[in-house]
Amino acid sequence: MSRQKRDWQEIAAEIASYRQMYNLACQIVESAPFGSEENGAASLLVESLEDLIDKPIAEAKRLARARRRFEKLKALLAA
Repeated sequence: MSRQKRDWQEIAAEIASYRQMYNLACQIVESAPFGSEENGAASLLVESLEDLIDKPIAEAKRLARARRRFEKLKALLAA
């Protein structure tokens, strides 16, 4: 496992908010090789959150989708 991937895994384990999820996903999209599983999962998470992140309230269904995508990203980082 690369050092960067371990760093992302450590950060992901401490995440408590959707904004933190979004920030980590953006960092991964910018840094992970295009076409990698991590980049793909992070891109889906960014897509889920980008139009919600600055709003004070969001639909539970959309937040649940983002949470599932984040859990998938965490699993990829742990693999």
